[in-house]
Amino acid sequence: MTLRANPRVDVVILSWNDEPLVDAAVASALVSIDVDVRVFVVDNGSIPALQPKWQDDRVRVIRNAENRGVAGGRNQGVHASDAGIVCFLDSDARLEPHCLATLVGALGDPDVAVTVPVFTNQSPQQSAGRAPTLTRKLLRLCNLRSTYAGAPLRAVTVWDVDFGIGACQVFRRSAFDAVGGLDESHLFGPEDVDFCLRVRKVGSRVVQVRGARCDHPARRGHRALLTRRGMAHAAAVCRHLWRHRGTARALRQVSA
Repeated sequence: MTLRANPRVDVVILSWNDEPLVDAAVASALVSIDVDVRVFVVDNGSIPALQPKWQDDRVRVIRNAENRGVAGGRNQGVHASDAGIVCFLDSDARLEPHCLATLVGALGDPDVAVTVPVFTNQSPQQSAGRAPTLTRKLLRLCNLRSTYAGAPLRAVTVWDVDFGIGACQVFRRSAFDAVGGLDESHLFGPEDVDFCLRVRKVGSRVVQVRGARCDHPARRGHRALLTRRGMAHAAAVCRHLWRHRGTARALRQVSA
């Protein structure tokens, strides 16, 4: 009798001046159960440079002299990988031991290209749902809403969403390549939403999985909106909404 090998998953973690957080994120990936994990940490121009503490040959550190942005750094990590399944994980996220295996299991449906978890102590729609509209984005920017549209049925364990946030996304490498990876013109968001919507537009599914659990801080208020970085993010959101204008309606018609 031949034992079936665990599926291989390469985890890409982006770091920028957050070394203690990265240590915990890497540790959570390495203890994942029922998957064969490698971790690619992209040090995106940290000062001082990240000093790895992991004595594990499953971890590789990629160093950048300057910050290439979220999309650029994550693309770099994916391109260093040769696995058929990849996970984006935020440096402040912590995978529970069965999370990756559960998300990979949902990829057993060949139409599913991206899977996302339900974060611990959060409702599903705090991190995934329907394509954001201008109204909903404005409400979130003004701290008047913390959820996205599209609450799942309570009895359902896996359901379709238009997107899930990039704090934890598991995806087929073939789907990533088919849409050209993350759009590097998005320096600090919303590259994660854009990626999922482009995957959906080519006919693949994005699903959220109730049994996949991951710890990640709930959405923070936009207190720094008037800073240079906050304004850059707001401009990126506006460009994103213009690029995907009509997407929410079109995806609803496809799902009907």
